[in-house]
Amino acid sequence: MDMSEPASVVLPAGTAAVLRALAGVETAFTIRHVARVAGVSPNRAHQVILRLAEHGLVLIDDLGGSRRCRLNREHLAAPAVINLVRLRAAMIELLQRQFSEWSVLPDQASLFGSAARGDGDTTSDLDILVVRPTDRDEDDPVWRNQLFESGARIRTATGNHVAWFEISRAELFQASQQGESLVDEWRRDAVRLVGPDLRSLLREPS
Repeated sequence: MDMSEPASVVLPAGTAAVLRALAGVETAFTIRHVARVAGVSPNRAHQVILRLAEHGLVLIDDLGGSRRCRLNREHLAAPAVINLVRLRAAMIELLQRQFSEWSVLPDQASLFGSAARGDGDTTSDLDILVVRPTDRDEDDPVWRNQLFESGARIRTATGNHVAWFEISRAELFQASQQGESLVDEWRRDAVRLVGPDLRSLLREPS
């Protein structure tokens, strides 16, 4: 899955961006406003909206000389389209569900790296920091099996490999105290999956 635009698995990037902008609101907006929210040129937004309007997925209203457009949520394709443009949120929910199924929960887990920032591509790994509980050794068979099985499921669901960054709570605090560069990345980009906020753990002694 392309982490910068997950919906590009099916939709052209510009189309996905325009549909995401329209799916995020219930009201109608001008094409120029949609272009600004979608991060595409007004010309590109205009092309996409006219094509989608031909299929009835986007409705264009002429209001006082101003053309405004909105997603036709009654269209048969609307639910599928909304799910597609919200694939990133679905991916985060998938990761959270994986941890909820573990018999031995980590003290904390967060997504970081390009997947967290949303600037990766189809070759990007899903970098996941996992803070191991103090009562579990890194070679514990139950613990290791959880990592292996979840990594396989996530790979099947997204097409991306998981790069586990496994660390104990003591090692996490030590890395924070030593000012390691990776800790700055965690503070900046981490998306919490389970457990307390990572930034609070980085401030706490083991």
